[in-house]
Amino acid sequence: MKFHHAILGVLVTTIATHASAQQAGKGQGDPQHQWRVQRLHKDNNEAIAVGDIDGDGVPDITAGEYWYQAPDFQQRSLRKIAPFGADYMQNNSEHLLDMDGDGDLDVLAGAFTHSIVNWYENPGAGNYDVEAWPVHQLLDTGTGHNEATFLHDIDGDGTPEFIENSWNRKNPTQIIRLHRGDDGKVTATTHFVSEVGNGHGMGFGDINGDGKQDIVFQSGWYEQPAADPFSQRWKYHHDFDLPQASCPILVVDLNEDGRQDIVWGDGHSYGLYWHEQLTPQSDGTTTWRQHLIDKKFSQPHSLAWDDVDNDGEAELITGKRYFAHSGRDAGAHDDITVQFYDWNRKSQTWKKNLISTAPAGAGPGIGLQIRVHDLDGNGWKDIIVPGKSGTHILWNDGK
Repeated sequence: MKFHHAILGVLVTTIATHASAQQAGKGQGDPQHQWRVQRLHKDNNEAIAVGDIDGDGVPDITAGEYWYQAPDFQQRSLRKIAPFGADYMQNNSEHLLDMDGDGDLDVLAGAFTHSIVNWYENPGAGNYDVEAWPVHQLLDTGTGHNEATFLHDIDGDGTPEFIENSWNRKNPTQIIRLHRGDDGKVTATTHFVSEVGNGHGMGFGDINGDGKQDIVFQSGWYEQPAADPFSQRWKYHHDFDLPQASCPILVVDLNEDGRQDIVWGDGHSYGLYWHEQLTPQSDGTTTWRQHLIDKKFSQPHSLAWDDVDNDGEAELITGKRYFAHSGRDAGAHDDITVQFYDWNRKSQTWKKNLISTAPAGAGPGIGLQIRVHDLDGNGWKDIIVPGKSGTHILWNDGK
């Protein structure tokens, strides 16, 4: 069954399907676009990373307690993760970085309620038949209530920073600076953007056009100082509110007017939106117009921005996070989906392309991170997602 509907000037094309978790799906906007779904494991892990773990030149996957060795994605042990609550694991993010200077990628991880930030040492080729990788403490942030973490180069010096997002508005917004010593090992120091003032959802981009990246979050944005960003507090602007915003919030100049716009999802209800940045007020205050992209699915808790249809333009990639609050969110028992949206600058509309749909818990949804990478080298970028319905690869077979 096929039907069309317009949402506030946004064209959304939807095809109702009944694909099971392992059946191939087709992009709805382009029925010739072929996707295959492969589940690697099912647990409650919601974080994931992609990179060459074993140094063979082929990307591997890390996801919670395991890593998956390409090309067959053999499951191997990595670490043990404590469970908590009804269906959570203490893992809200994974990042790959050489932490000890030995030339291979280690896992830097975040946790929901722990203040300790740990990294897990890659044992190196020939040493992977172990129960767990050696664990090292990077630092104690002094805060819990962590929604997600990001590894992002906020000051443009070529070295990424580790940045925490918290659902607790009373928590500070802080940047963990990573320093590589003469011995190649990474240490960390903390800079407070603001001692109080965080909130669900975060993203990065140049909001005011001064050439420096700012921090966007649920309750506005922090302006990066003109001078050394780590020598002072950042100026807070309460120019908008994005309730229960996604991780990340995307900062993109969609209409190419020279002003950065914002794309975000309501991580715990229905609603995927973009905020168009309008001409600022005379005092520099930014002004915004909200547009609805899609309100036909719930919990778009994570977003990605990448080119998956090889048209030379990035697409918006998201889906439904399965049981984000253990089944208490709006639409928790709806079918779960993964999809991407094509943006048309001329008409300023979005076209929805469904990749996968399945009954709740029976197929791929999204967790807290979405990774986009050409795993098999066929020239088409695949989508790799964790979540409480399982860790999945959505293989992009192109056309």
